[in-house]
Amino acid sequence: MAPGAELLSGKVLDDAGYGLDSWIIAGMEWAVESKADVVSMSLGDPSRTACDDPLAAAAERLSRQGPLFVIAAGNSGPGNNTVSSPGCAPSVLTVGAVDRDDTTATFSSRGPAGLQHTLKPEIAAPGVGISAAAAGGRGVYAYQSMSGTSMATPHVAGAAAVVKQRHPDWTGQQIKAALVGSANTRVPGDVRETGGGRLDVKAAIDTTVTSAPAVQGGAYNWPQDRSDRTTVEVPYSNLGKNPVTLDLAVEKVTGNDGSAVRGQVARLDKRTVTVAAGATVTVPLALDPAAKLERSQYGDVTGRVVATANGVRVSTPFSLYVEPETVTLRVKLVDRAGKPAAGPSSLDVIGTDDASGERRFNDGSVDQVYRVRPGAYFLSAFVGTPDAGEGAELIDSLTYLGRPQVELKKDTTIVLDARKAGRLAIEADKPVEARNTTLGFARSWGDAWLHAGTATGGRTIRGFYASVEGRAKDGDFEFGSYWRAAAPLISDLRAVGGPVLHPITASTGSDNLDGTGSAPLVDAGSGTPEELAAAGAKDAVVLVKAVDGALYEVAQNAKAAGAKAVLAHREAPGRWVAFTGYAGGALPTMAIEAAEGRALLAGLKAGKVTLSWKATAKSPYAYSLAFPETGEVKGGRTHRVRDRDLGQVESTYHSMGVAADFIDLAGAYRPIGSAVYFGGMETVAAPGTRTEYYSAGDTAWDQLLSSSFPWGEFMVGEQRTYAKGQKAKATWYDGITGPVAPRDPAGKETLAAERQGNLIGFAPAMWGDSGHAAQPGSFGDIGGLQLKRDGEVIGDSWYPFGVFEIPAEESRYELTQSIEKIGPPSRVWQRSTAVRTTWGFTSKLDASAYSQGLPVLFPRYAAPLDGLKTVAAANGQSIGLGVTGHAGYVPGALTSAKLSYSYDGENWTQAKVSERGGRWTAVVDHAGSSGKPVSLMVELTDAKGATVTQTVARAYDVR
Repeated sequence: MAPGAELLSGKVLDDAGYGLDSWIIAGMEWAVESKADVVSMSLGDPSRTACDDPLAAAAERLSRQGPLFVIAAGNSGPGNNTVSSPGCAPSVLTVGAVDRDDTTATFSSRGPAGLQHTLKPEIAAPGVGISAAAAGGRGVYAYQSMSGTSMATPHVAGAAAVVKQRHPDWTGQQIKAALVGSANTRVPGDVRETGGGRLDVKAAIDTTVTSAPAVQGGAYNWPQDRSDRTTVEVPYSNLGKNPVTLDLAVEKVTGNDGSAVRGQVARLDKRTVTVAAGATVTVPLALDPAAKLERSQYGDVTGRVVATANGVRVSTPFSLYVEPETVTLRVKLVDRAGKPAAGPSSLDVIGTDDASGERRFNDGSVDQVYRVRPGAYFLSAFVGTPDAGEGAELIDSLTYLGRPQVELKKDTTIVLDARKAGRLAIEADKPVEARNTTLGFARSWGDAWLHAGTATGGRTIRGFYASVEGRAKDGDFEFGSYWRAAAPLISDLRAVGGPVLHPITASTGSDNLDGTGSAPLVDAGSGTPEELAAAGAKDAVVLVKAVDGALYEVAQNAKAAGAKAVLAHREAPGRWVAFTGYAGGALPTMAIEAAEGRALLAGLKAGKVTLSWKATAKSPYAYSLAFPETGEVKGGRTHRVRDRDLGQVESTYHSMGVAADFIDLAGAYRPIGSAVYFGGMETVAAPGTRTEYYSAGDTAWDQLLSSSFPWGEFMVGEQRTYAKGQKAKATWYDGITGPVAPRDPAGKETLAAERQGNLIGFAPAMWGDSGHAAQPGSFGDIGGLQLKRDGEVIGDSWYPFGVFEIPAEESRYELTQSIEKIGPPSRVWQRSTAVRTTWGFTSKLDASAYSQGLPVLFPRYAAPLDGLKTVAAANGQSIGLGVTGHAGYVPGALTSAKLSYSYDGENWTQAKVSERGGRWTAVVDHAGSSGKPVSLMVELTDAKGATVTQTVARAYDVR
């Protein structure tokens, strides 16, 4: 960029881009002490935009000592007033980013900056898809493409060095003035985005007339009147040997919203000015803050004074702050009990004119008061109404209250009253109860703005409500209710001849009561083993008094005593929830209110009490329903769905050798850009089958399963939409579980292993089934990775993924991954307890390829397994052998296959393997081996020379 310039390199951030202010300031001081003429700084702190911090102060102080600091504006666009420190300092040259078409990059931070509304950035330069030399790169890796204002900044710093070479006696501020004044103004984007314009290096070194790099027009409080009129001076210095007559014009005057200002906020009394050789002349720029502005234009007003002559074009950006009128917006948020909303209740007030706003939690306040400018606003609130009574712990109802577009012109009070909202409910062909319900909204406007939010309510919330008044005139608005529903866990629970009970189950799992039944009720005190024995708990429902919701140990004690279920009560009034584990406990456990507990105790004192119930522990069906709406929501509505109008999936769930409840999560995704999640811990029984219904249309759905939340893996399903009546099948955790390639949201295999230059990388491919890949868990999934080159270990990773440096020449490699389950997950993960896989391949540097997919094979087995991953104790059973690849490698046909099996992991029996029509099959004999675990070892080779050896500990058991 600047041939002949000397370069000083100072590193002030670590390799991850992190650093302290003191490090950066020390580097800036070092640059000044080292007599640097230009200091390029592609860094900034996006959390600091007020420009009142030590880093900005240091940049300003050091700039005045001579050098020109060229600093990135930041990557926090497209919002206004987002230039970060230290680029916000007035004397530095701050750089925005444009693409190859000179359009401002969406990410490029906009000005003006700081509390003083300083015009920033003063210049823009190419910063999108910039290709530059990569450290240590060769061939196709010699260059790397990146985007950011950090890429634009070196262009300007290099140009500054070129100008300094042409004018060795110039100060940093003179260089800044030349660069800004000569910038190309004929580019898109307003002044707050590009300042003087896009960098033009040749024009900068050829310029003979310079001006100020920026003119600050000041701030003017509301209301503005004629007394605020003022002038600021725009200087022109003629560096040439001949006088020059400049034609003057004010261009691109835009308001706070970026729209063109029609009024005479800024004007020139003179249309021409003559500047003698070697002289400086100032031209008054008249500012009239009281001139007509549209309401959204109040705030930062920016523009340029452009001076032209034969061979001369000088751009001088200017800014002024015209304070908008403000009005008082008072919002009262009322819950369904008529009280000021509290608890989780929140309120969003978003200005769509200027993309500003905030979220506040009401916390029982009588009202929320805002000082805002007149304009268009979006109000959105979630209101949680607690159960009635002192000390209530649970939320009775969740309400959404939306006003998509409110025009504020004067002081206004708006009441958002949950009592006026309509009740939302669902009905289906089958009996259903909502397990998880999410209310969500999304409001889009302009080309780049989306404000969205959700609130999730679990099965303990007794009512969902919504009210949307008005429509969005600018942009789009969408409200939706999203439901996960299944068969009612408890349809009826009552004392025979006594009260009907209203229990809340501790879980949604298969540990609950099931079917129709009855049992005697006994009082077991606090549920200790001694109290249970004394009460005669065997075959009874035990009534226990709880101190808190932790009943995991009580349920275990009750199970040991032979009880059928636990019914817990406590002294504190109100509803409450017991907890026996994320995936359920040892025994059906239910919580009832204190009044119902007292009634049962009274009945027991008077004689015997028998409980009867109707229940469904394992729902044979589940509904995932979406009801998005774009218009007003007034009055209640019950969404009735018919099975024939929904997508239908017949799902089969396999276990990992132990019957268990897997955590079952779902997500919904809307075209407007919002994502909806269900926060409650639902479960699905494994092994088991379930019919799953999904709303048809443009809502996309996905599903995640975990065998051992929160420690273990999440098996991830594909994201998909459904047509009315569409039917499909799915299986989860089927087959012999082991490493597979990761998958994208569409379910396609992604890159699992690649070579980039002299680096080999392997993704965290751990657990998978026939159609899914899992994200590793936190503490239960462990493993390691080792790379050998020609038999010698050259790299180890403590994780089952990693990156290794390798030489360029062709070599034979062995990559070995070891994975296993430990800790709590191992209780329900009794198959594929440990897997060791070694991939063999040849690799060498290809300088013409940026990425080389490695020939990695993932073994797949087709074994006659049941839902518990067991096989019959019989001989002659076939196991199909195959492989899958990944996005970087399509396997060739298998050319050889071996399989051995073992009951103890030490003594192995080689199976007979045969091939027919390209299909490979191994035959195993398990007669007389009932109850034994079976480990497998395979060795596979494809037609392209890729090999894999895999050992799966306890792949299945013999039944």
